Amino acid sequence: MSGGAKQTRDATERQAARHLVALVNDPDARTRAAIEDWIGADPAHAIAFAQAEAAWDAAERLKANGASHDAGDAATDHPDFFAGDQWWTRRRFVVGGVIAASAAALGLTGWLHASSSYATGVGEVRDVTLADGSALHLNTDSKVTVDYSGNRRLLRLDRGEAYFDVAHDPARPFDVQTRGGVTVRALGTAFNVRLREAVVELTVTKGVVGVATASRTMAKVAAGRGAIIQPRTVALASLDKRHIEQRTAWRDRMIELDGESVNQAIDEFNRYRSSPLVIGDQRLAPMRIGGRFRTDESDQFIAALEQSLPIRAVANGDGSVLLLYRDDDA
Repeated sequence: MSGGAKQTRDATERQAARHLVALVNDPDARTRAAIEDWIGADPAHAIAFAQAEAAWDAAERLKANGASHDAGDAATDHPDFFAGDQWWTRRRFVVGGVIAASAAALGLTGWLHASSSYATGVGEVRDVTLADGSALHLNTDSKVTVDYSGNRRLLRLDRGEAYFDVAHDPARPFDVQTRGGVTVRALGTAFNVRLREAVVELTVTKGVVGVATASRTMAKVAAGRGAIIQPRTVALASLDKRHIEQRTAWRDRMIELDGESVNQAIDEFNRYRSSPLVIGDQRLAPMRIGGRFRTDESDQFIAALEQSLPIRAVANGDGSVLLLYRDDDA
């Protein structure tokens, strides 16, 4: 690089930093317009501003981590952290334009506006790399709709369960919406979301995510913690390594049981079967079972039931299996 080119680049980066500082200080409409005009005037301006933005966000995260090492202990101290905080409203309106301008200059507009859906059938587990480098892992009988735009990465978990390993992008939040108006937001983290019968189950394995319900109940959930989310409540819980491994074992095509009831264990295996296991005697339902089994090998699970509990299995012609109480003197 020539000396003149380096000086030009350095001057652009310094100007980008000055514009970012002005924006953070909540400038008037005229100044905002001038900043947007400068960004749009040259792709190099857009790139420099995006780099300044990323550096700013990294510094903010370091300060936040120094101030608090347990962000998941309670709901956030700022109830509007998720939708209306100044950090969000003052700078994000420009950042979307920054990234859009950069992408347009490089011919990447298709990447900015990508909409698609991914689904799995019963018994299928699928891994997908998204356009921004994030990884989406779908469990059995699940569906996720993805809608990326210039200033937001919006996904919807329509059914089932998914694990999200999010590529860091300070310009575009990563939102996962589920039923009941629940939204989980992350910037650079990894978490698992499962739709259970009446609740949404969240497990955070890396970073911190924000949770908001339709009733505006909000919380922050840090790595090593989970949450049971209902329309009006977010119940937080600490999870040890064993619990986290158990909740995410499906990514290795495994089911881990650690004293679950037979009824709970059967519910897990039926997620991966086209023909169900059926309890034919309710005396079996509360019995406890443990072990590690492949999701596609429920026959081994049935054999373990018959070996360790007073259970006998009766296979039906349609592929279903009826579990009955075994009387030893029968």
